[in-house]
Amino acid sequence: MSANLRPTRQRWEFVLVGAVVAAVIVVGIGPPGLFLPRATTCQLGAEVGTYAIWTPDTPLNKPEGVNVSVLVTAGGWNFTFTSGSITVGVLHPSGATSSGWGNYGPSSGISMQGTLNNWSFYHVTNTSVLGGTSDPCTQPYVAELGLPPVDNCGNFVTLPMQNSTNDSVEPHVWNGLWGPNDTYSEPTSCPGATPGAYVWFDTSFHAVGTGADAPVRWDLCNQTGTATLNVPGVAEVEVTVYAPYAGHEISASGFETWTGSAQSFVATPLIEYTATYGVPVGWTWLLAPVGPTSVPINPDAPLPSLVAFEQEAC
Repeated sequence: MSANLRPTRQRWEFVLVGAVVAAVIVVGIGPPGLFLPRATTCQLGAEVGTYAIWTPDTPLNKPEGVNVSVLVTAGGWNFTFTSGSITVGVLHPSGATSSGWGNYGPSSGISMQGTLNNWSFYHVTNTSVLGGTSDPCTQPYVAELGLPPVDNCGNFVTLPMQNSTNDSVEPHVWNGLWGPNDTYSEPTSCPGATPGAYVWFDTSFHAVGTGADAPVRWDLCNQTGTATLNVPGVAEVEVTVYAPYAGHEISASGFETWTGSAQSFVATPLIEYTATYGVPVGWTWLLAPVGPTSVPINPDAPLPSLVAFEQEAC
């Protein structure tokens, strides 16, 4: 009986060892990344449409009686849209020359240049990839500005405000038509945009803002003349582009940015000033930054970004 049992035990030992070897071979030749974690990233999809839209170029707040001028490197402005790992919008090639414009006089509103541009909308979707860090889409569409502009007849317009002493109620869109407070003699209308398509931009004063958007006081009481307020560096304004698609409205949110230019005729040459305000004194002004800013506003020093105004009596 013992002689018959011994071969049986050896056979089971052989079978067990063979199974272990087979498992090692299967793991070794398995698909790459079989045990790697998967991540979700945003992927650019197909173009869903192109739209002709009147587009704000370097919009600035202008309260009653305030002069404002802007300096911008030629071609140094752009629109950037981000959705997760996708970013659309490249800074335009900058030339060696600079350009600037001013808007003077009593009219209040949003001083800006405007051009008719073709905008392309793209759908974005989430996709699963092996390894890496997840960065899923944060909005379903991104938009890209087309160059060169279709038409430039919208240069140097002032969009009038309902309340001329502050920026708490102001226009946020422009359809290419001139308002009653524009300070330039231009045609009464510009070419029409795609119906239902427009750019919304935010340069308003947020009276209930907190943190970086909270207002600060600029006391100019018991003074005479004009105080100068310089804005150096890069300006940034929140924008959302809207367009009709498949029977409903789609949108893409982002930022318009532009870079100032060093000029020899400004008070401090070789500093890149984005904008310069001439503010009448004898008032207390409340100021708020437009767009993100990393440092508190000090009205006695050059401001880190664009500002919005509200005028108060002393």
